[in-house]
Amino acid sequence: YIICEDEQENVWLIDKHAAHERVRFDALKAATEPIMSQTLLEPMAVELSPEDCAAVLEQLPLLERYGFRCEDFGGAVLVRGVPAGVDDPTGALEDLEVGDVPAALEELAEELRLNRADPAAARDSLLQTMACKSAIKAGMHTDPAELRRLVDRVQSGEIQYCPHGRPVAVRLSKYQVEKMFKRA
Repeated sequence: YIICEDEQENVWLIDKHAAHERVRFDALKAATEPIMSQTLLEPMAVELSPEDCAAVLEQLPLLERYGFRCEDFGGAVLVRGVPAGVDDPTGALEDLEVGDVPAALEELAEELRLNRADPAAARDSLLQTMACKSAIKAGMHTDPAELRRLVDRVQSGEIQYCPHGRPVAVRLSKYQVEKMFKRA
């Protein structure tokens, strides 16, 4: 979490993962060019249920547009490439960690299966998963300038909710803080 103060002496508690996830989602959604793919040194076979595997294989062009290079691997999905760093307005270029690939593909497969009839919803689900998996995580070292850019966007009201609809910040007035400590 980021804890900071603004000019009006309000205290802000900001969920940096949720705020960065929103930034990543918006950047992915606004991208006009296909996302570059980073070729894996060793292709990764990901076992999925037959229904999820079919959903992924049906959406290979969509996955490729967003940097996933996959193919049928006889009941599994062979991942040959993953999204390369996508530039976002915080200045961060984040890749999907190789260790996150199986979980990301499982989550993507389920969302694609559930949204088969709605291509726009399938795309948004894909982008939400990509944004979540590539956003700042607890314990990660984060550049102070990147955090400052996130804080500015949250405090300006530009970012209020993560792509899943959860609030990214709580603002407490000086009065509320003083009241908590029985000073008001």
